[in-house]
Amino acid sequence: MGGYQDLSEFERGDIVGAREMGHSISEIAMKFGFSRTTILRVYREYRESGKTSNLRHHCGRKKIMQEWDQRRLTRIIKRDRRATLPHIAADFNAGPSTSVSV
Repeated sequence: MGGYQDLSEFERGDIVGAREMGHSISEIAMKFGFSRTTILRVYREYRESGKTSNLRHHCGRKKIMQEWDQRRLTRIIKRDRRATLPHIAADFNAGPSTSVSV
């Protein structure tokens, strides 16, 4: 398993839930396979802020398609389920937004 920063929201919830149910740090470490330090950090973050969020989604490369582009692409695909990729790309590129290459 990865380190503290690599935990998914679900894994963090599992750790907090097990701790809230009264399990010890060592029991949780053996059950889920995380280090004791990782469990302590996740639970401390939960106690201090009241949430288990991981802010890693704010780093890295920016998204190529915006949310409205994704919705538009979904509508194009739903309109014609048998359309080929070049046809879908042409329909998408005919719109006012980001162009996509095939």
